Amino acid sequence: LAVRTLEDIAARGEEEPVHEVLPLPRALGFVDMVAFTSTARQLGSRGLADLGQGFEFTARDVVTANGGRVVKTVGDAVLYVADDLLTAGKVALAMIDAISGNPRLLPVRASLVWGRVVSRSGDIFGPAVNLASRLVDVAPKNTVYMDEPTAALFAKHPRAGDFSQTPQEPVNLQGIGTITPIELGWAS
Repeated sequence: LAVRTLEDIAARGEEEPVHEVLPLPRALGFVDMVAFTSTARQLGSRGLADLGQGFEFTARDVVTANGGRVVKTVGDAVLYVADDLLTAGKVALAMIDAISGNPRLLPVRASLVWGRVVSRSGDIFGPAVNLASRLVDVAPKNTVYMDEPTAALFAKHPRAGDFSQTPQEPVNLQGIGTITPIELGWAS
């Protein structure tokens, strides 16, 4: 896949592609520590390093054990991808279970989105990544939020009955607009 910048396109006298489809369909999500900023102010450098390391090690273990791939960790958050929604859902819920059972770590919240992305230098980009980032910001602790299109696709999976989906109140996401989050959980 040749990557061309807008400057390259302009230099060749070409028009900017209008609706180029991003190449990689993926399930992706963020898992974010709740109250990290306020807790970080109270910890010394050793405590902060221990908290960050504990979160990162747990995140990497849970993501890979459940079939996902860690894209990156950024202090208090991890971005992961999976090839299918069921795997990504298991990752998010398993993260919440693992971390809520560890008193040395802060509670987490998560997001899950299906969309197309571009992969570049080990990172991923695209509107789905932005949506997942905004969704995790509004999710309460120990919850996983999806957008409605992702939830609809998830519901079509043959194993969807292993999970619950609960619509929430609409929220306004910065740069995205108003959406109705769907909370994902384990079926009773």
